[in-house]
Amino acid sequence: MNSIRVSLGQRSYSIVVADSFRPLPAQLTPLGLSGYGWVVSHPALLKRYGAQLLGPLRRAGWTLKIVTVPESESSKSLAMAQRVIDRISREAAMRVPVLFAFGGGVVGDLTGFVAAVLRRGVPYVQLPTTLLAQVDSAIGGKVGVDLPRGKNLVGAFHQPRLVWNNMALLRTLPPRQRRSGLAEVIKYGVIADPALFAYLEAHLAECLRLTPRAVRVMVERSCRIKARVVARDERETGDVRAHLNFGHTLGHALETATAYRRWTHGEAIAIGMCAAAHLAVASGRLPAREFQRIVRLLHAAGLPIRAPRVSRQAVLRALRYDKKFIRGRPRWVLPVRIGRVVVTEDVPEATVRRVLRDSLR
Repeated sequence: MNSIRVSLGQRSYSIVVADSFRPLPAQLTPLGLSGYGWVVSHPALLKRYGAQLLGPLRRAGWTLKIVTVPESESSKSLAMAQRVIDRISREAAMRVPVLFAFGGGVVGDLTGFVAAVLRRGVPYVQLPTTLLAQVDSAIGGKVGVDLPRGKNLVGAFHQPRLVWNNMALLRTLPPRQRRSGLAEVIKYGVIADPALFAYLEAHLAECLRLTPRAVRVMVERSCRIKARVVARDERETGDVRAHLNFGHTLGHALETATAYRRWTHGEAIAIGMCAAAHLAVASGRLPAREFQRIVRLLHAAGLPIRAPRVSRQAVLRALRYDKKFIRGRPRWVLPVRIGRVVVTEDVPEATVRRVLRDSLR
């Protein structure tokens, strides 16, 4: 069991990388968390793994209630948040609950948002069950829900009290979810860790199989990068945390333009990373050989690198509603080499349109 600290003063917390939930209750007690909690999860996930989580907590004296939500992006909505809030507040009128987000990125974002607004903020614990959530979305306190016009347009910063990465849960991830999570790990290599990128190139087969060593390397290195970035720029008031948005400018627009039905989040981000790297080459920021390494790794990982049969107008419309649209222009995170990126709105519109044309064909 290893622990990575997210240093945020009084809001600091640990990311624990473990192989089970058995030690979890003992880690909660020193945080002042005990007694009464609500688990937010998917029905199928609870059926498969619920006993592994609920058993240790109940044996430690926890009273736990459960609220389930569908396993789809549609659960990240104000309507679903209200349904969860109504259920919890109806049964927890006189008690302050601890919320447990037991699922992937959707459950984590939804639960964190509910925790942020319920009683002006209640504690919550992230228990991510996908590779993507373990390395990215469960860390950092960005919580929120979607609107029809765009992704994560309603939200807050509300840090969890603990992130518990149970790596044993990753062994049964379907291949598509493995690849989706790997996209975010590749992102970390491009923005901050050339050694991680080289490891992925050299050990891609093991990473796709999620062998124990590969999982530990991917999860721990990615979490350390995310923890370091969040500690430096918690609320994205500067450019440091914006580096984590590499691939997300176009990626989020693609998700919105296709109503979240065509690609997983990681797949959309992979397309977005290719487009951002292409923009970097076209604007003279990134050497062609570095661009080729990025595209080659994404393609070898089985991730999409283009988005055919998507309306360019729908994508451009979605870009305008994105949070990263500043002063009438998209804000791009562009690599200048593997391991370093810059944030800029200074990309000619003609270049953006040309790259979009190539990305959407």
